[in-house]
Amino acid sequence: MKFLVKDCGIYMNISQDLSDRGKNEVRYFTDYGSAFPAYRDYAVGDGPDKGKEWGFEDLIKSDDLFDYVEKSDCICSFDCSANDMIDFLRKLYPDKSVFGGGYLTRIEDDRLLFKKVLKELGLAVGPYKVIKGFDALRAYLKDNPKKVIKTNIFRKDWESLNAPDYLSVKQLLINRQPAFGPYADEIQFIVEDFIDSVAEIGFDGFYNPSVGFKHFSWGVEIDKNLYIGKVGGELPEVLTETMDALDPLFKFKDYRGAFSTEERMKSKTEHFFIDPCCRVAMPLGVLYGKYIKNWAEVVYKVGKDEEYEIECDHKYVGGFALSSRNAEDYFVYINFKNNKRDDFRLMMAMQDKEGNYYSVKGLESIVIVTAAGDNPQEVVDLLKERAENVEAYGLENDEIKGINIDKCMENIKSLGLPF
Repeated sequence: MKFLVKDCGIYMNISQDLSDRGKNEVRYFTDYGSAFPAYRDYAVGDGPDKGKEWGFEDLIKSDDLFDYVEKSDCICSFDCSANDMIDFLRKLYPDKSVFGGGYLTRIEDDRLLFKKVLKELGLAVGPYKVIKGFDALRAYLKDNPKKVIKTNIFRKDWESLNAPDYLSVKQLLINRQPAFGPYADEIQFIVEDFIDSVAEIGFDGFYNPSVGFKHFSWGVEIDKNLYIGKVGGELPEVLTETMDALDPLFKFKDYRGAFSTEERMKSKTEHFFIDPCCRVAMPLGVLYGKYIKNWAEVVYKVGKDEEYEIECDHKYVGGFALSSRNAEDYFVYINFKNNKRDDFRLMMAMQDKEGNYYSVKGLESIVIVTAAGDNPQEVVDLLKERAENVEAYGLENDEIKGINIDKCMENIKSLGLPF
């Protein structure tokens, strides 16, 4: 098969995995078209000369996108970006496989729209307040502690911010305000009450109208990094409740792509769907290309709206992202010791002409350790062991050595979840 991927950079490795070790042709395009093009925007997926082509491992780096639309069997966007294009191409080529969320990705980008959707579908929504501008936000936080502050779309400028009290975030607000220029007092903030919970769990899989929601795994994310997922089996009832509520909307919008949820569990029955992920969730999403044996087939059939099965030989999977602060501003050489490249998946990466690996500057998270096993502890032990087989300048790997999942597993057990 021939795949064409439109990406912003972080889904390079799962795009590479579509090649199935060279069996499929995968063309990979990142948009570097700006008034003053920068090599870093092009560099992800760049690699050695292959004769007529070039690119990272089995990936073919493409200078053009639409030259290959008609020639490709499947067109993919694993991110939220470019999904107006995905929706357009799906209508223009109704017989072609087109993988991506389409216009429904807006429920991730638009926080208020998401909350309205939840209310319409009868799902729980926690208390929140809409505040306009930094000055109003500061005034509100002085008298209202324990809040989570979110805004729309511009994640580079504003990731979700936990505010236990005003003084804890005062300097952060000062630092972030210049990013919004003259609209700093127009920007809309969604300020949510912090929802205390026993555990945070989620669905991780895919949707197409012919099949509905099908999970690769469901699992837990710990400290916004470590992911441990239980592969296949039955979903917990609380997650099934959410997916059943979403199904009519996803079918109506002809959603055909990856989808993940984040749900905070207050008790065995009380849960809050706090964030949708209308794309391949990261870093856990690299596990799809690594552990789904028929990854290319799954992507093709989801995009084509056909029946499919997910083939995986493991009971539990896990991933942990390792970072280097140097990678934000510099290209960083990555060395895989003991020929262990396949134990890892890369984020924004490239190869030089000799095939050496580098992270492309712009993202601190550079390499994801992956593992699979028969139980969560076995997965964690393997992650720690495998992390010893990668080197990079400034790589921070002390955090992975200190992982302890005992409390998290106790909490999940107390909720009666079959994990």
